[in-house]
Amino acid sequence: MKKVLGVLIPILLILSGVGMSQVSAETQSLVILVSDNEADLTLAQNVAKLLNATVVVTKWGIFNESVISQIVDLSPDMVLIIGGPLAVVSVYEDELENLGINVTRIGGQDRVETNQALIEFLMENYPELLSNVTAAIAYGWDYAAMLQLRNQSCVIPILVKNATVNETIVKHFKKVELVQSRFSERIMERVREKLGGEVKEVVANITAEEAEKAIEVAQEKVQLAESVLANITNPSAERLVELAKEKLDLAKKAYDEGKYGEAFGLAVASRRLAEVVISYSTKEFERSMKMNHTMQLELRIRVLERVMLRLEAGGANVSTEKGLLEQAKVALKNGEVEKAKMLIEEIEKELRIKVKEKRISKEKEKVAKKVGGR
Repeated sequence: MKKVLGVLIPILLILSGVGMSQVSAETQSLVILVSDNEADLTLAQNVAKLLNATVVVTKWGIFNESVISQIVDLSPDMVLIIGGPLAVVSVYEDELENLGINVTRIGGQDRVETNQALIEFLMENYPELLSNVTAAIAYGWDYAAMLQLRNQSCVIPILVKNATVNETIVKHFKKVELVQSRFSERIMERVREKLGGEVKEVVANITAEEAEKAIEVAQEKVQLAESVLANITNPSAERLVELAKEKLDLAKKAYDEGKYGEAFGLAVASRRLAEVVISYSTKEFERSMKMNHTMQLELRIRVLERVMLRLEAGGANVSTEKGLLEQAKVALKNGEVEKAKMLIEEIEKELRIKVKEKRISKEKEKVAKKVGGR
């Protein structure tokens, strides 16, 4: 947590206006990068409301060059990644840092550990944020409960993976509630017993709309798993995709029969099977990136192309950098890996200046608007 504390505390102090003028506080920009994992995303969206941050979502376990250019366009002072490298791949950190953007990741071995790490940080270093916030305890893999939490305001999820509850965290909140669906009744009953006393309960009912949404998400994940099969050497991957498709077909059938709870459960099972396959692809992608320098440089070139297009659209002159990038492409094509690497690093150095200039310009615009509005 030391890295987190060292980088985030100044940002949070700035956002809160501690020791700063209100105008200066409002010029700051924080971006939260998170995967579409329902637990991490729910946490990110709720925390973003408290921090006045912008949430950027990436596909779980997948690197997308356009996400980097999207973040650059937002001109953040810092990017906070919520989730481990299996959810938000480590390449995001590397590429953002190459462009001079401060990045800090808060992640654990699973969604519950990630959740606890972020809440502990907020409690220790920014307790004012939580003074009027309700702690909503939920089973970390209860998809229906996560959907329910996204519709609630002034709520921070506290996730559990068994009946163990971090009472130190819970006691920090004035208001506490339990959020559950029929998929987590047993475990939440044990949580209720451990907490003792009267605790407000929120039931996440599964409607036709939620079942349909779960099926849509599962279908997207299954299609993604199928698309990455060619990149996976794990022999179980193909069978897992078939099982995911079978669960998805059953979910659709149950939905057509009006059995929305059953359809929802089958869709979630299908999605989880597909995500196992996607995780195989993620691990092999990162392994290849570490071993294959040419692959690394090809990816950096694609990222730089997208970033330059964004900067150019915003009025920046990137003609010199575009020329250098063409030279890097030719060098890489001719097998001159070191030359290509040097050119790419030179481009990144120049773009870091332009990214910083864009951020400063954006801050000045915010100040001008604030002063002009007074």
